[in-house]
Amino acid sequence: MSEERQIQSMIDFIEREAQEKAEELDAAAQEEYDVEKMRLVEAEKAKIRANLEKKKKQVEVERRVTRANYAKSQRLRLMDERAGILDELNATIKKKITDIINDKNAYQKLLLDLVRQSLRSIQADSIVECRKQDEQIISKAIGELQTWYQKESGKAVTITLNKTSNLDDAEAWGGVILRSSDGRIVCNNTLSYRAHYCFREQAPTVRYFLFNPEAPI
Repeated sequence: MSEERQIQSMIDFIEREAQEKAEELDAAAQEEYDVEKMRLVEAEKAKIRANLEKKKKQVEVERRVTRANYAKSQRLRLMDERAGILDELNATIKKKITDIINDKNAYQKLLLDLVRQSLRSIQADSIVECRKQDEQIISKAIGELQTWYQKESGKAVTITLNKTSNLDDAEAWGGVILRSSDGRIVCNNTLSYRAHYCFREQAPTVRYFLFNPEAPI
């Protein structure tokens, strides 16, 4: 009987040992599970935060691109509107010049004044180019112009009308081109050139008064 108790005691001891070992293993496994679970949770959180940050940056980039594209489209629209206003202004200038051209007396005086101005610039024998319809005016005035220049400068010059190289009416509008007889000096006094030149020179001032809200009225 005593031997059976000893055997039972051994069995109980072994079972307790096994139970304790099993509990230790369970506790270690649970701890390892909790640690791994926490690691995976933190890793997932970090991944979610990274994705969220990436999406926030992407949204910010898209917002900036949208703002930039909108600003660009607004600038282009504004440029188009301003260009349209300047085109209208150019058309108004051309109409006013055309009105002068259509006034026979006013245009004849202007035409001869342009020749005189060109002669002052060239200061030498000159060849005149003009529109076909202006040839008669220039031809009749050549003697008068030569006399005027001699009185003006004390120097005689010869003025020749080039009848083979007529200015294009649509391009020149009116006015003249004078060339020195040796071809080295050219004075473009066509009305289109003068108008475009003046417009370019005055463009900053024109834009200021047209488009600057602080410009005085």
